[in-house]
Amino acid sequence: MWIGTLEARRLGPCFPLLTCIALWCTSAAQAQSAPEQATPAPTESMAQSSVTDEDMTDLKARGHFRLGREYYEQGRFAEAAKEFEVAYGLSGRGALLYNVYLAYRDAQDAANAARALRGYLAAVQDIPDREHLTARLAALEAEVAQAQEEAARQQAESERAERERAAAERRAQEAERRAQLRPERPLWPWLLFGAGVAVTGTGVVLGVMAEGDASDLREQCVADPRTDGAVAPLVQGSHCAPSVELESRRSSIQTRATVADALWIGGAVITATGLVLAFALPDEYPELEELPVTAGCSPRGCGAEVRFGF
Repeated sequence: MWIGTLEARRLGPCFPLLTCIALWCTSAAQAQSAPEQATPAPTESMAQSSVTDEDMTDLKARGHFRLGREYYEQGRFAEAAKEFEVAYGLSGRGALLYNVYLAYRDAQDAANAARALRGYLAAVQDIPDREHLTARLAALEAEVAQAQEEAARQQAESERAERERAAAERRAQEAERRAQLRPERPLWPWLLFGAGVAVTGTGVVLGVMAEGDASDLREQCVADPRTDGAVAPLVQGSHCAPSVELESRRSSIQTRATVADALWIGGAVITATGLVLAFALPDEYPELEELPVTAGCSPRGCGAEVRFGF
């Protein structure tokens, strides 16, 4: 709106009234055009604390309270919280727990902030914004619970990784020790081979002895008339000298011949088996003794384990 100087002079006393009306209209229009703003949620600040220096009847408590307030104004929130807690312990004023809560909250210490706020709500009955602070406590406790679950999960993952690292380290140590060992050929197949040779030799010796006894018996016996003068074949009807015990000697010779056949045949099989195994079996490594001492570290600390037998 524009009003010339001449017109203003003509209006005289009415000019101030018209100006006020114009300003009121402009303000009303601006108020209608401006968007409605939401009422801000209540927030907690140190200015809301109801504790003052005069409330601290104990001089030491007053000193810690003032120091905590100075630390808070300097942004040293963790130190301020400790000073407020000392002042609370000396004075016993529950309202100080609100200061403790704010200091821990600004120090990003949710667990201690929840503890202090819980104590404040329990110690002080007349709290204007109790509903808001109760909701704030619930949010802090949920945050603390989530942080504890995350810490437990990380701890479990760290311990699992540590166990896997320790197991991998033990496997590496065992592989290194095995690489330093020299392979050896199995010894027992050669022992089997030697046993087979011994058994075979025993059978051959018994067979030779049985054949020698049979020859001696033939020399002591006369020709059998039923065989046209041939040497007696050690069968019934042979004619031997009266001093020759034909049946007993013939039974002994046959027994030794049978045992000799079994021994040299079985010994040959054992000898061949031992020889084949001696060349076919892979190399052997000495037994690796388990380390008697095992040590390891985890986020909770380091420890060692010693194993022994008795």
